[in-house]
Amino acid sequence: PTTIAAGTRLVQLGAFDDDAAARGEWAKLQGRFAELIAGKAMVVQAAQSGGRTFYRLRAHGFGDEDEARRFCAALLAENASCIPVSQR
Repeated sequence: PTTIAAGTRLVQLGAFDDDAAARGEWAKLQGRFAELIAGKAMVVQAAQSGGRTFYRLRAHGFGDEDEARRFCAALLAENASCIPVSQR
């Protein structure tokens, strides 16, 4: 994540208690949305909140905000979590 430039468009696919759970969710999403996720890169970012560490699962590889929003719209239509975000 430190090599992703600030302002880069990503989508957040969930937040998990550990790195392994985030990576497991990526594998599930790849199986369920293979065509949509093809060409996207998995990003797992550790974050702190309320004194605890959690792991954000994000996808990288969007040309702009509109592309990220279309990606999320497709996932949301299938009852999957997705939020367009920018790298800070």
